[in-house]
Amino acid sequence: MTNTHLIPNTMVICGQPALITWVPEINQFRGKFLGLSGYCDFVSDSAKGLIKEGEISLREYLADCKASGIDPYEREEKTRTFTLRYPESFGERLAIAAAEQRMSVNSYIVEVLSKQMKLK
Repeated sequence: MTNTHLIPNTMVICGQPALITWVPEINQFRGKFLGLSGYCDFVSDSAKGLIKEGEISLREYLADCKASGIDPYEREEKTRTFTLRYPESFGERLAIAAAEQRMSVNSYIVEVLSKQMKLK
């Protein structure tokens, strides 16, 4: 599970982290639970209300999932590895490009490939 102490605007309700945002159109705070397989949100005008509404929303979400035979929680995706052959000069350019983005080479490759695959 994500360490919510490092993520701004989050709270933990019934052990489940939720991202909290202000929605000016409705003049309320909205909470959206993280780490669930589906969408589960709640609204209130106060922190105390968010906790109460979050408990209700999460309880109903879990009951709906149980009734439908759905796993309510995201499954962590397994990490796969593969071997990539490339010229030495490419490796140097790759390391520089990753460093410019303040990323590891692995994270940089995954991000670039993800962007490229979404374009197709």
